[in-house]
Amino acid sequence: MTIFDPSGTLFADDDEVTLVVIFNHSRPGASAPVFVCLPAMGVAASFYAPFAEALAQAAGGAAVLADLRGQGESAALARHGARFGYQEIVAQDIPSLLASIATQFPGRPIYLVGHSLGGQLGSLAAVHSAPGLAGLILVASGTAHYRAWPKALRWRAGVAVQAIRLVAALLPWYPGRLLGFGGDQPRRLMADWSYNACTGRYRCAGSRIDYEEALNDIALPVLSVEIRDDPVAPTGAATELLAKLASCTIERRQIDGVTADAPWRRHFSWARSPDEVVAEITSWVRAQSRRTDVEYLEQAVV
Repeated sequence: MTIFDPSGTLFADDDEVTLVVIFNHSRPGASAPVFVCLPAMGVAASFYAPFAEALAQAAGGAAVLADLRGQGESAALARHGARFGYQEIVAQDIPSLLASIATQFPGRPIYLVGHSLGGQLGSLAAVHSAPGLAGLILVASGTAHYRAWPKALRWRAGVAVQAIRLVAALLPWYPGRLLGFGGDQPRRLMADWSYNACTGRYRCAGSRIDYEEALNDIALPVLSVEIRDDPVAPTGAATELLAKLASCTIERRQIDGVTADAPWRRHFSWARSPDEVVAEITSWVRAQSRRTDVEYLEQAVV
């Protein structure tokens, strides 16, 4: 793992799996939040720089951008023979990242923010890291399950899922950059994705953990920011993902996104024009902070 701030200062250097850029508010308070942001499938972390900068400024804290294994600046590329799946990301990479961030920002509340697949992987990683998190924030995120799509689109989603699953199974790696969906990914990761897309359930190949049961036991505050008419993460997909977090306190909010863009583009373009999402996140985090302060006072009185 390699961790940089925007000026290029090296914080840590380990296995070269993840590049992290930290946007730190100029004068953050001792309890200012830290947001660790996970990108969508096939998207480089650098794409989210406008969002991270705006979030750190608005919240008076820090925002961390992390490339998922095999994406962006990561050296673990599928086309170079890298073999991994969800398990390496959710049980190794993200917990290690969160531990490093906790060391850099001791005592600060850490929120895990995930866009699209980043939200799914962040939820799975919370199985391992929930005690160190102040909350989970999902942006335009839902399961990949084709049956969660609106009925009018369900058959198309089903055909697309089967086609992606077949391509990923037959070729040495999934050529998402060529096909225009998901970026280049190793076969095992796409097998994990396909399992969820076909069944609605999460299974991490190589793990003995029942992630469906483990997700049910996580107890965290969760914010879901959903984009109206998002064809990539429709309302049903978000509902299905949130239903797995049955022990969490969940708040759902909807935004319009960049209405000048086509619906498909809105799934991504909010990150370049992030004001709506930043406003929802900061208002929710401040409410969480006030609630925590009240609970602390009540416990002190008792």
